[in-house]
Amino acid sequence: MDTSYLFTTVLQLQSPWKVESVDFRDAGDGRQELRIAIGFEAGSRFCCPEPGCDETVCPVHDTRERTWRHPDFFRYKAFIHAGVPRVSCPVHGVRTVPVPWARPGGGFTLLFEAWAVEVARHLPAGTFAEQVDETDTRLWRSVAHYVDEARRLEDYTGVEAVGIDGTGRKGHGYITVVADLVEHDVTDVTPGKDPATVERFARDFMGHNGVPEYVRLVSCDMSLGFRKGIRECLPNVRRIVDKFHVARHANEAVDKAGKTEGRSNPLLKRTKYLWLRNEESLAELQLETKRNLTRQRLRTGRACRMREVPQDVYADSPTPSEAWVRLHRLCSWMMHSRPEPMKDFARMIRRHFAGIVAYFKHPYTNAVLEGADSVIQNVKRRARGFRNMDHFATMIYLTCGKLDLKAVTTT
Repeated sequence: MDTSYLFTTVLQLQSPWKVESVDFRDAGDGRQELRIAIGFEAGSRFCCPEPGCDETVCPVHDTRERTWRHPDFFRYKAFIHAGVPRVSCPVHGVRTVPVPWARPGGGFTLLFEAWAVEVARHLPAGTFAEQVDETDTRLWRSVAHYVDEARRLEDYTGVEAVGIDGTGRKGHGYITVVADLVEHDVTDVTPGKDPATVERFARDFMGHNGVPEYVRLVSCDMSLGFRKGIRECLPNVRRIVDKFHVARHANEAVDKAGKTEGRSNPLLKRTKYLWLRNEESLAELQLETKRNLTRQRLRTGRACRMREVPQDVYADSPTPSEAWVRLHRLCSWMMHSRPEPMKDFARMIRRHFAGIVAYFKHPYTNAVLEGADSVIQNVKRRARGFRNMDHFATMIYLTCGKLDLKAVTTT
């Protein structure tokens, strides 16, 4: 079988395009590369590429040589070479004809880019770049193009409940992730953790047919920055304080109380996780040790019992009014106790009382964002960090969003 005809068929080229030659060339260092030369039949005419132009038989003005990277042929790097025609349109002048195997301005074929987008889900860009002997900058540019194109297709019409959560470490940069709590879809990623992040989300939300005035519920942590941004940019929303963040602050308060008391009481040495874990998750010996310590009338033991009250409230309170009463009693108990960290926790609850009680009428949490955060941290860890926050956002959309990549990639 003729090699040129075979590769013309494999590449699914339609007339007037055809493969003119296929050969291996020395790339140096003992390596060879597959070079596929594509041309078009003499005297061919092409449509004007300008949208809405009715000129369908424009003559070729000249050609410009271009090269595209193609997926490897076995273990050989493969490239497509072509003289891209420029047509002379009587209406628009000289215009470059798009080729069917690559997008305009791209240095890779469509098949290579579709493969790169899929691999990027599972491998760091640097590792993939080494495997295919390319620069990670070129690969990032290609992957980001398709992620951005897929995001343009996102439609947030009718979204009424969102979750907002920040991730990152102090001094290392924060990012804020917003998700649709109903569809479990990451809708926006923006740097920072302040009121401006909510404003940027609102603008992006409107760019995808979302209406900020129609958003009724927002689940978030106790960040004052989020609170201010929500009040300014989402006017009709009911803020729900995420119950997992309430539990986290309770644990932090107990931990501080234990450390303070542990400086003067050797009985508390190496008992940190006895107070922070629920009794059903403790081993029998650990449970017995905890009960013996509780009989010593320790302040940390009292703080631990206070920590368990919100868990019982979330588990057993059927109505917002009942939750309101039980949380009010808890705050009164903590304010009259000696451990200062528990008093600080009580003050925090009182500052966000309405948002905490709102959960019992609208039981939304940031569980979807907590799950996404584990994926995000894994992506960050395997890449050994990101110097470019735009690349980090691209990976979050790629791994945690429900993007319709098949609609924008060609296989």
